[in-house]
Amino acid sequence: MKGLLDAIVYLLIRLFLGLVGWLPAGLAYPFCEALATLVFWLDKKHRRIGMINLGIAFPEKDQRWKQQVLRRSFQQIGDHVVELSRLSGLTASRVAQRVEYEEGRGLEHYRKAKKEGEPLLFLTAHISAWELLPIAHALLGHTLTFIVRPLDNPFLETWATRLRTECGTQVLSKHRSLKQVLKRLEQGGDVGFLIDQNIQEKEGVYAPFFGRPACTSSTLAALALKISAPVVVGFIYPKEGSPGHYRIRFYPPIQLAGSGDLEQDLIRGTTEFNRYIEEMIREYPHCWLWGHRRFRTQPDGTNLYVES
Repeated sequence: MKGLLDAIVYLLIRLFLGLVGWLPAGLAYPFCEALATLVFWLDKKHRRIGMINLGIAFPEKDQRWKQQVLRRSFQQIGDHVVELSRLSGLTASRVAQRVEYEEGRGLEHYRKAKKEGEPLLFLTAHISAWELLPIAHALLGHTLTFIVRPLDNPFLETWATRLRTECGTQVLSKHRSLKQVLKRLEQGGDVGFLIDQNIQEKEGVYAPFFGRPACTSSTLAALALKISAPVVVGFIYPKEGSPGHYRIRFYPPIQLAGSGDLEQDLIRGTTEFNRYIEEMIREYPHCWLWGHRRFRTQPDGTNLYVES
């Protein structure tokens, strides 16, 4: 029964994305934003989670501002759906027309960190059209391998992997990837991580995020310390007033240094990574996934999302 349900869901999603991909851009973006706005009003659960998260991150802001940001974040997901519908068959020339590197905080920082034959670690987050980021970067001449969480639906997982890799990006499952990651790094490749999602306590460390302890994967910090590889923090974000057009920002490379206390080194490194993610979210608050229970795992076991 589950297999049949997975197949039906897969077919419906492919059908919907096919429709969105067929629409001209001038219709596709407002259409998906309108659907996302409808979901915003109907999805009480994630609207409540989003408002809790925004209350943690921006306690000084009023409810109206938070609700506007949350609604826009849903609409941003609608824009992301449009990008997903257009990933298949994407070419370097098409990417170059719609995606550019930020002047002064762009490709020069990546090139500074990337040395021929040397490994490089890449950090990003679920901000804006995050699926487009590695594909655009690859099509513009800089391939990388990304660590991803496999989708629960096997049909969608197979399709998503094909979609992600047909443009040169490689993907590895987060569950069985350490040896493959190390092999890729030993070959001088780039490996990317998204670490802005909540995880279980045994899988990471607590690092501050918007002033609150956030259980965060320490794998990236551990690898950076183990192989002394630089970490480049990069994000994609939309150009204001130009639907379907984006900029890529890279920060100067980070080189973590060990002190002999591995646990504290992991916390310090992960704290620094979270700081960059937080900085980007503060600048573009409507581009992050506020409906995710980012602070679900807490040191004292507190459930910040329990209904009162």
